[in-house]
Amino acid sequence: MIVFFDTSVLVAAVIESHPFHARAICWVEAATQGRFEGRVAWHGIAETWAVLTRLPGSAVSAATAERLVNRLAEEIRPVAMSAKVYTAALRLCSDRGLRSGAIFDALHWAAADEANADLFLTFNPDDFVRLGSGAKPKVMVPPDPPSVRLPR
Repeated sequence: MIVFFDTSVLVAAVIESHPFHARAICWVEAATQGRFEGRVAWHGIAETWAVLTRLPGSAVSAATAERLVNRLAEEIRPVAMSAKVYTAALRLCSDRGLRSGAIFDALHWAAADEANADLFLTFNPDDFVRLGSGAKPKVMVPPDPPSVRLPR
């Protein structure tokens, strides 16, 4: 099974004080353990770095953020952002009449499609449900409590 990670889940996994940390870190750990294939868009890696360096009260230095996202990229394989992915993201927004920042969510979604993901993990489900047109990937908010059995 291929599980695609949105930035919202990666940030929560990295920041221990984040209210959703426990719900996110168990998924990153499961990917690390090989319980499923974890994927993320390269765009998501850059977004995670950006968020980590500007979080109010818990922002980290640029160098620390770089180390953290590089470590994530070792465990959750980034998907190349080819012209095909960008074109698909533009088409998704155009077909749905979406504008402005919706393109950034569409880039994640198009990369998940390119990776043939089964599951798309996010704490912002509405941003991605509006992009979906088929059965895959399924949009899912990491459950609470995190002791819910993860897929094998």
